[in-house]
Amino acid sequence: RATDLADLRGTGGPPVRICEVGTGRLLGTVDAAASHAAVHPGAVYLHQGATYLVRQLDLEASVALVEAGNPDWTTHARDITDISVVRSLRRQQFDGVELHYGSVDVTSRIVSFLRRRVGSGEVLGEEPLDLPPRELRTQAMWWVIDDELLDAAAIEPRDLPGAAHAAEHASIGLLPLVATCDRWDIGGVSTPMHPDTSAPTVFVYDGHAGGAGFAERGYERAQEWLTATRDAISSCECATGCPSCVQSPKCGNGNEPLDKAGAVRLLSEVAARCWGR
Repeated sequence: RATDLADLRGTGGPPVRICEVGTGRLLGTVDAAASHAAVHPGAVYLHQGATYLVRQLDLEASVALVEAGNPDWTTHARDITDISVVRSLRRQQFDGVELHYGSVDVTSRIVSFLRRRVGSGEVLGEEPLDLPPRELRTQAMWWVIDDELLDAAAIEPRDLPGAAHAAEHASIGLLPLVATCDRWDIGGVSTPMHPDTSAPTVFVYDGHAGGAGFAERGYERAQEWLTATRDAISSCECATGCPSCVQSPKCGNGNEPLDKAGAVRLLSEVAARCWGR
């Protein structure tokens, strides 16, 4: 399963205050939902050009304690996200493809973080974290594909996770084409076999409690959105995927696995069967 986590904004309590150890100086705040990823213990936190290391995150007091530092690494939180279908409100059926819009429950948990060397991006290590899960009921658009479509797209079972993950990332990046949002307002999950659909499924969901209309807009303009996503990936000049097409700056799995060519074949087959394009 691959995930692309959105900040679960507007949920889960008051903002977390970021205070300097020793002086007690308030440096700023971060949304409670974003705090698990942004100011977990061991995180590198940047404030007005200065670098701090997070020493403690007190969730009950809504305080993160930091101290000045100059590490030669950055940190990247890794998460596990599960999504379950509450109800499909709208549905379109095509040959081998179903498009849905409806309510979903998203459960996410930050489980570790990577330390990456500044400049090279070299992974220096991974540290486990023990943080509670966060839950969000929101709205999503999802598309379900069958095995015959995968055969037609020449996607082998071993290649499906990377192809679906790359398609998910790119579709999140292109949703602002049809909805008034940016990629930080939305999240996604892709899985070769989802328990609620019993098939390979890609979800794109609103990162706001109750939904914000972004996923619904994507459903309504799915033809324009998903064909543009395919075209953006295929026209990118990179060989195997880059930040301009299928890599995401907020991927909870470190942009692994990703299959750029597989995503193009998958989206091409979906577009051909849904809209003849």
